[in-house]
Amino acid sequence: MRARIHITKLAAAERQLRAAIRMYFAGEDELAIHTVASAAYGLLRDLKAERGLDEAADNYLASVFYIVRDYRRGTLPRHLASDRSFMAAVEAWAEQIPIGPDARLQDVSATVSPDAARLFWRERSKIASFLKHADRDAGASIVEDEVDNLMLLLQAYNAHQDLTREGSTNEGLVFELYIGASEDPIREPESGAGQIRSMLAFRPEIERRRMCMKLIEEANARRREDAV
Repeated sequence: MRARIHITKLAAAERQLRAAIRMYFAGEDELAIHTVASAAYGLLRDLKAERGLDEAADNYLASVFYIVRDYRRGTLPRHLASDRSFMAAVEAWAEQIPIGPDARLQDVSATVSPDAARLFWRERSKIASFLKHADRDAGASIVEDEVDNLMLLLQAYNAHQDLTREGSTNEGLVFELYIGASEDPIREPESGAGQIRSMLAFRPEIERRRMCMKLIEEANARRREDAV
């Protein structure tokens, strides 16, 4: 009898997310990237819900948590810390939310109203729905600038991390380095990861993505060699 491979929903979402990250760094079509990443995010959202986790609430929490924590640490990126109107909002959040400089995201929880959750998913799924259906809106169009694949990939990656205790994939590790290269100042610049983040930070965006793709290809090649 021929052995058959069974793929779980989580494994399928991970494969889609890994592929979407590679496509992003390879500079492939934005709409194709969005379709694959959205499929992964949809699975991850449902898997979180099945475990009693609310992706919309977690997303809102994460967006505020790291800003308030870094504000308490005094490590907000310079472009944010110099924005007076933004800092006024951050100071208001800090007064209302008990997040200290050593707080951990997993120690804080949040809830959102049904209306807020519906708004979140309506905004997040707008482009994906356009790309998926044409039965009732065949003449519709979208503005290409509204396709924000970086944010989608970040949300999907964080959702995947919420569901697995295993180490991040090679694509995920490189994606973290890519995101970290946009921080100012660079976090832990003397560490191995910090040196890579610094190296990426001084490269033009196109070259930065190519370098990330090369890092992934080399890491995956080593993994295949180790598996033999």
